[in-house]
Amino acid sequence: MDEGGRKEEILKAAQTIFSQYGYHQATIRMIADQAQCATGTFYLYFVSKQDCFLALVETLYTHVMEQIMLARSGIENPSEKLKRSLEAAVDVFRRDYELAQVVLVRGAGADPLFEERMWRVREAFSEFIVSDLIECGVPRPQAVIGAHGWVGALAEIVGVWIRRDQDLDLNEAAQEIQRIFWTAWGLNDFHSAS
Repeated sequence: MDEGGRKEEILKAAQTIFSQYGYHQATIRMIADQAQCATGTFYLYFVSKQDCFLALVETLYTHVMEQIMLARSGIENPSEKLKRSLEAAVDVFRRDYELAQVVLVRGAGADPLFEERMWRVREAFSEFIVSDLIECGVPRPQAVIGAHGWVGALAEIVGVWIRRDQDLDLNEAAQEIQRIFWTAWGLNDFHSAS
């Protein structure tokens, strides 16, 4: 097996273990057993459990940002870009429930480096929103606050969806978030963007 394939297998195993046990209860031995490899093999790819966990955060961040960029490409209308960004993020979480669970719920309180990395993820997503809101005519101070509020609302709704074992229509919840924020921002084309 090539190095990239083995690393991906270990990451997938780590995702499963972190999802079941959380960050603090998971061990490198558990991850190695799940990946059907020796502990030494784990250390060929990751220097620690923290390093492995942060790689999962990067995986989710990269996937979310790639999907957002793809969804926004070629779209001129800023409110449509906002709508497509939200839909793309929600779609990533829906398609990879286990990874979303690990990063957004089971990783809470993992360590300060994890918290810093998550802040950067939210900040990057917020920057798209700020830019689009300014383009829609929302003043920058309100756009910054609104963007962080929107990202926070999305993270909370996804967290509720995960904690309730998907007993919530994530798409409906995301549309409600969109409706509430569109109204607050004074964007009157909510229905045309839907």
